[in-house]
Amino acid sequence: MASRTPVAPAAPAVTVAPAASVAEVADSVLDLLRTVRRSKARLLAAASDDVDSATQMLLRTMAAEGPMRASALAGSLQSDLSTVSRQVAALVTRGLVERRADPVDGRASLLVVTDAGQAMIAAHEHARAAFFEEVLSGWTPDELGQFAHLLERFTAAYDTTHTHWMTDATRHSARTGDPEEGSTT
Repeated sequence: MASRTPVAPAAPAVTVAPAASVAEVADSVLDLLRTVRRSKARLLAAASDDVDSATQMLLRTMAAEGPMRASALAGSLQSDLSTVSRQVAALVTRGLVERRADPVDGRASLLVVTDAGQAMIAAHEHARAAFFEEVLSGWTPDELGQFAHLLERFTAAYDTTHTHWMTDATRHSARTGDPEEGSTT
């Protein structure tokens, strides 16, 4: 009886996408960004007294994370405190957010979404769901699952890569004094 020598499994093949495919994805992402910007401009032009998307993000963040200081909100959104403060002031004026004394430090205030703010969030969520149902009508459940998975994967890889590129670019510009080199935008 002949003995068989165990064969190690072959290493998984590393596939590199052809340059044309990568370029096509990059072009498609740019097309998507342009389309979203055009859509946002149309929405803002049509929404005379509506809350814009940046302000909607503030409301959603406060609703999800609970009462918070403006500085924590700015940090959560990776935004400038002065910009967030102006947006919050507009939300307070409209009755969508209120300021409450911070129980830990009475000199500070916490931002809290009001019932009117919660209603606005719910209305925007409903409209967003209806919009995407229309955009994705005709897609099979498998296609929706694949697209969601691939988009999630792409977004995570984009964020990770962009962070690394910007960190490297910042380090490089600090060494060379050239702030433009390495820019990915």
